[in-house]
Amino acid sequence: MRLIKVFFVTAVLALIIVPVALALRFTDESYHPPVGYTGQAYHWSFTGAGGCGPALPYQFKVLSGSLPPGLTLDTSGLVHGVPTQGGDYSFWVQLSDENPPSASWCVPKTAEREFTIRIQQGLNIVQNALSPKATFLNQPYSFQLTAEGASTPVWSVVSGALPAGLTLNSSSGLISGTPTATGAFTFKVQVTDSSRTDSETYTLTVVEPLKIATPKTVAEAGLAFQLGLQASGGSPGYTWSLEGNLPSGVTFDALTGEIRGTPSTAGSYPLKLTVKDQLGLSETTDVNLLVAAHLAITKRPLAIAKVGSRYSGRFVARGGVLPRKWNLLGGRPGSLPPGIKLNRRTGQLSGTPTKPGVYRLRMQVVDKLGVKSAAGFVLKVVA
Repeated sequence: MRLIKVFFVTAVLALIIVPVALALRFTDESYHPPVGYTGQAYHWSFTGAGGCGPALPYQFKVLSGSLPPGLTLDTSGLVHGVPTQGGDYSFWVQLSDENPPSASWCVPKTAEREFTIRIQQGLNIVQNALSPKATFLNQPYSFQLTAEGASTPVWSVVSGALPAGLTLNSSSGLISGTPTATGAFTFKVQVTDSSRTDSETYTLTVVEPLKIATPKTVAEAGLAFQLGLQASGGSPGYTWSLEGNLPSGVTFDALTGEIRGTPSTAGSYPLKLTVKDQLGLSETTDVNLLVAAHLAITKRPLAIAKVGSRYSGRFVARGGVLPRKWNLLGGRPGSLPPGIKLNRRTGQLSGTPTKPGVYRLRMQVVDKLGVKSAAGFVLKVVA
């Protein structure tokens, strides 16, 4: 009889204990989420016990309320992300068995509980990149680093190196100086306050100043023209842009910076040309493209000269690009009257003729671009 009583009590206890032991629940560790800090990665997991687990995976989801901004909850129970705002954030989480279950013996159950995660202001370097990320050789440079949540920050470079000539102020976080070497310099900056730290990795590229060579900017109507823009410094791999109107017959190539064609209309064409390199640095120059009218000699009769009298006459041209140069072409008779000289720069005839006659002259003018124009003239000298 006593044996029967013991068996009966054991059976009753089993009926009571087994369901309690298998009840789906959050673990004790889940009740105490760690404190997080703004700007610093947060990584922590809710865990479950009982139910169909751990043979089958548990599932978690937020029922109401909200996690701290910047954090998310995976179905596995993992809370992760980078908090962006401080405060206490309460929310209800549902724990469930795998649903639908992958085993026929599992009857899914759920459990719910409210949790609170506290986010405090963390130590965080505000600048995650230098702006700009490039500077010029032998020119002053400065960039101010700041940290959120720091009362007495201490700054340092913990790996890599600043460009030669630059230093980091350990108290203020100011990077400053005059770089003395070109190249791409990668370095890791760390800020420390009490026992908290944060770090960021930066790259600063030091290059020669970006420049545009001053090009030839004079063209002539009807004459093929090519203006090849040249850039130096920066990070090669340049692209070009143009503002303004080109003469009719002329085009612009944004890849090479070349302006070319045969302008058909004389005039002044103000242009703004910009070159940009692979680092995003840019330089702009103003160019005034002058298109001269086509060179031509103006045909008009020369005044009659008189032996023994002072004479002055002039050949005239229009268009072309200064300076011009005048020539007397050869041939018979092809020579000036004795006593008369030609100023090749101005086209001026001057002197005192000494011999009468009719002098047939073939004159040519050449401008700066090598364009030529010729015409015949008659100079009569009387006694």
